[in-house]
Amino acid sequence: MARPIEFDREEVLRKAIGVFWQKGYSGTSIKNLVEATGLQPGSIYSAFGDKRGLFLAAIDGYFEDMKRMIFTLLHTDQPPIVRIETFFNRLVNDSVTDEHRKGCFLVNTLLEIPVDDQEINSRLQAMFGEVENEFRDVLKEHIASSRFDSNQSPEELARFLVAGIYGLRVFNKTQPDISALKSIVNNLLFVLRGKSCNNRA
Repeated sequence: MARPIEFDREEVLRKAIGVFWQKGYSGTSIKNLVEATGLQPGSIYSAFGDKRGLFLAAIDGYFEDMKRMIFTLLHTDQPPIVRIETFFNRLVNDSVTDEHRKGCFLVNTLLEIPVDDQEINSRLQAMFGEVENEFRDVLKEHIASSRFDSNQSPEELARFLVAGIYGLRVFNKTQPDISALKSIVNNLLFVLRGKSCNNRA
């Protein structure tokens, strides 16, 4: 009996993410994945089931990296509003330095996958729900530690910020302009500051 081929799963997922990110799920073939990962089709099927299984694993791997980045930026000793500003400035920087304007792998998937694909859409909904919860907790700190007064709850504001992530990522694919992106961030932060943000971003 042949021994299963050993490989670095994280490295394979990193390469698979690159292909799916560039070509989308529908545009990616098993041949593309074989060329990118160095695995033979049989090894891909054995390890991940099929192309869809590898795609789901790629989504999970991408989100784990995303969560680490979010946690690092939102959980510091800085004031809550500064942490949120730092996060969005990071998104702007990632967007303007993305020469191929790939955007966010998860947002791209939301735009590509049909709404009746409940498995993938539920997965993405849960992921962005985790992001929303991170913002909610920071916003609770912001409200408790400042004179910020809003008729919106931390949950509503967190949802607003997640919508801001969608908007920034999609906007950059059509109009890659750093001034426009910074303006969007300024307006997002204006809502949280409750006063003029003086073009800070």
